[in-house]
Amino acid sequence: MKRLIASCFGLGWLPLAPGSWGSLPPVVIFALMCYLHAPGVLMSVVMAALALAGSYFCVKFTPAVTAASGKNDPPEVVLDEVAGQAITFLAVPFLAPSAISASQFLITALAGFLLFRAFDTIKPWPARKFEKFPAGWGVLADDLMAGVYAGVTLLLCIRFGWLEYLSKSVYFDGRLNIFSACLLGAVQGVTEFLPVSSDGHLVLFETFLKLNPETPQMLLFDLATHLGTLVVILVAFRKSIAAIFRGLLIDVKSGVNPITLYKESPSTHVAVLVVVVTIVTGVIGVLLKKHFISARGSLAVVASMWFINGTLLLITDWRKKTPLEVQQLGLFAAILIGLAQATAIMPAISRSGTTICAAILIGLRRQLAVEFSFLIAIPAILGAAAIELVGHFGEISSGGLPISSVLTGSIVAAFTGALALKLLIKVVGTAKLKFFGFYCYILACFVLIYLLRRA
Repeated sequence: MKRLIASCFGLGWLPLAPGSWGSLPPVVIFALMCYLHAPGVLMSVVMAALALAGSYFCVKFTPAVTAASGKNDPPEVVLDEVAGQAITFLAVPFLAPSAISASQFLITALAGFLLFRAFDTIKPWPARKFEKFPAGWGVLADDLMAGVYAGVTLLLCIRFGWLEYLSKSVYFDGRLNIFSACLLGAVQGVTEFLPVSSDGHLVLFETFLKLNPETPQMLLFDLATHLGTLVVILVAFRKSIAAIFRGLLIDVKSGVNPITLYKESPSTHVAVLVVVVTIVTGVIGVLLKKHFISARGSLAVVASMWFINGTLLLITDWRKKTPLEVQQLGLFAAILIGLAQATAIMPAISRSGTTICAAILIGLRRQLAVEFSFLIAIPAILGAAAIELVGHFGEISSGGLPISSVLTGSIVAAFTGALALKLLIKVVGTAKLKFFGFYCYILACFVLIYLLRRA
């Protein structure tokens, strides 16, 4: 329990810069309170409470984590980042109330996050000397100092009008521009591979950016970012894909009976499973397409689906023994996985999450479940993109969709997706999907609060 709390309930166990993951809770809370127009006094009180709680539990529990891990500054301890990041925003509501306005709070939150991460990494004097303090104080003190540096710098940026200038440069006027394309591309890249639903996140962010997620233009943009992440899949699993195609060529030339090949050839067996999954997904997608599209415009549906997605992730982590190889899966298993992938057309139901969970619950080995999930994603993404492009070709040719924004979003999605895929592979292998389940619950609660406040 001490290690769980010190890691901020699992954030510190995530790979790829755990300190950055640990810095996110204060950033998200600050942005949400700004969005909900919370009083400045309340915002400062909450930031102070986060700083105090993070500091107290960091000092109290770090010695136990150090003893258990054998490291003087365990990377899994991120409560120091929580405390330092909270200090960054502590004085902003009082000294710079304009920075929490509806037009500027996102830029303020992002700037505060980047500044804190920069100072926490560089550790300017005297922050680095603070690391020599005994026990948990050495882990905590340098982050508190980084938070002070970041907070002062943030206030100076606000005082000289730099953030205001930046917020005006990246205006949100209900149209897709370069900045919103970058933001949505990053959201797509990260959430396409993590089991938290890229569609749900895109709908949520498009709503906040005053973009209508139901319009053909935004549907096409979403598909373009999906194609960007498809490039990551092709590169990451290129060896497996090439091996399957080589095996299929050998099987075709062999002249052996197809049923025998299905039973004995790994390449043919996998190819048949992929085809069956794709057919099941395609049939259901075509039959229920109108209902799926209309659901994108309902945040209540999005919240409900996030609850379901989170529950599925929690249930999957209970399955400990997964001994099956892909060749041991039958057609019935492929149909079940195809049904799981079809449900992911609903917003806030993760395609990677449902297919990986379905495969693991059937008994497929965890690492193979990840690989198979993204193999079946290739025809699904290509098919959906082809249908939408053909159906809305006139809008693209008429210039209704900014090509520069589409390309920018796709490129950003590809770069961020590559990092997210590495994270997913590690998380699935260590049976820590439940943390993404908790994240889905938090998102669902946030959406419900937003809907109640708007009602």
